[in-house]
Amino acid sequence: MAYIRFTNDGWYSRKSLEEARDVALRVAAACAEIWKHDDRGSRAYVAFDTRAGSPEIARAVAGLLGAKGLSVHLAEAPTPMPALNLALAEDANAAGGFMVGADHRSASYLGIRVRDSRGHAMGAEEAALVERMVAAKGEGAKGHFELADLTGPYLAHLRDSFTLEDPFGPSLNVVVDPLFGTARGIARAYFAGLGLVVREIHGANVDDFRGLHPAAIEPWVDDCERAVRVSGADAGFVFDGPSNRLAVIDEHGTLVPSPKVHALVMAHLVEDRGLSGRVVVPRTASVVVERQAKRLGLELVRVGDERAWARDEVNTGGVLSTTDVLGGLTVPAFGESRDAFVVALCMLELMCEASRPLSQLVAELDATLGTTSYGLRAVPVDVATKAMLKNLLPGVNPGAILGKTPTQMSHAMGLEMHFDDESWFLVRTSESEPLVRIFAEAPTRKGRDALLGAAEEVISRTVAR
Repeated sequence: MAYIRFTNDGWYSRKSLEEARDVALRVAAACAEIWKHDDRGSRAYVAFDTRAGSPEIARAVAGLLGAKGLSVHLAEAPTPMPALNLALAEDANAAGGFMVGADHRSASYLGIRVRDSRGHAMGAEEAALVERMVAAKGEGAKGHFELADLTGPYLAHLRDSFTLEDPFGPSLNVVVDPLFGTARGIARAYFAGLGLVVREIHGANVDDFRGLHPAAIEPWVDDCERAVRVSGADAGFVFDGPSNRLAVIDEHGTLVPSPKVHALVMAHLVEDRGLSGRVVVPRTASVVVERQAKRLGLELVRVGDERAWARDEVNTGGVLSTTDVLGGLTVPAFGESRDAFVVALCMLELMCEASRPLSQLVAELDATLGTTSYGLRAVPVDVATKAMLKNLLPGVNPGAILGKTPTQMSHAMGLEMHFDDESWFLVRTSESEPLVRIFAEAPTRKGRDALLGAAEEVISRTVAR
């Protein structure tokens, strides 16, 4: 079997089930060997998502780990990533865990992600060690493992952390869209148990996800937007495949940008729950979050885009919230990793406390912090073009953009340009997918879209050199 590329984001590919199973076993064997020589526990957890092939690969991984001498708990059903993370964090004897699946990617992908003993993603150095340790050929050993319910304890943890006691709460009508992912059935039942009226879409057990990508971003949130409008719901919640990231839809069927969701959650945590701490964001974070942190008297810490930077901040303590480049929000008071369920519950609590529609809360946020429009565009490229852009972007200086001269330019992550009206854009290659991502923000949506288009032109000119 050929050499594989393993990163701290895991390994994903459009391989056949047999090939994906082989790679997953090779990765698991490498991790078991590393854990054996570390001062870690002796228990491993294995979970899987809803795509075809994931349960079979997970059972094979669990059997291999058992043969390696580990005590193994295999999830009995598709499991949200936050549930796996919690199981690891609460088990003092945990060595680490695996999520078999492919995150937010389409149904044609399979893969595996590794979690450390606290339920965190590994850092780049740890991933590089795993990559070096992966054998050229997989093992087929089958050892003992036990089936375990990882989701039940996680939902109990949420019930202990959140209540909707305001009279506005039980009258809420929400649409839940798991995008055929791990929140399927679980979010619907949980929210109904709180007394909400819940409608679920995209909750069927289908192998092809009906052509959808389980990514809580446009255009995959469009069906939930329509469902909210048609049903007259108060809000919609779109969960990505592993239940890490959440998209929030207001009662008009309008997507609430992830930075505004973060800003609203920050205000709720501070003003309604009495919490405080640092706000940790990547360089690509919106100025909305920066303004909200300043208004609330919170320290804002900008770190590199790799999640390990945010993880290290969380490990030191004193963090109120942190977000990743795609809007995945972590609230350490309820768990140290990204969690779509926690974000949804924070938003529901906020709506109950305020007793006002979500669109009004967003309008009040804009009135307080000033309007801004934040967006992300993913540009598919082939592997060779991605590699070329990764090398060339740090040397690109396009000069004025849309007639505006930049006040600041950086090549730390690709090409980043800022302008005197607080608008900015960043072009960077994805670490794990054949994509170039463009982040942009401007005072208006029109200005934001113009920046996204201008940045895409910079990509085209760079490729054509």
